[in-house]
Amino acid sequence: MDGQLYTLKDICKLTGYHFSTIYRMIARDEFPKPVKIGVASRWPKEDFDAWRAKCLQNAA
Repeated sequence: MDGQLYTLKDICKLTGYHFSTIYRMIARDEFPKPVKIGVASRWPKEDFDAWRAKCLQNAA
């Protein structure tokens, strides 16, 4: 675990999704929930990578 955290801006760039789509997916348990650091939302790289791997596996 390297401890890298993604911001919402990072997540949007990596996925191509708009921030509102990300939060809709979180509400439907289709995307990892962020870690709150104060008022900021951050996503651990490991959580994002696991979600992406699952998406790629389901697409195959």
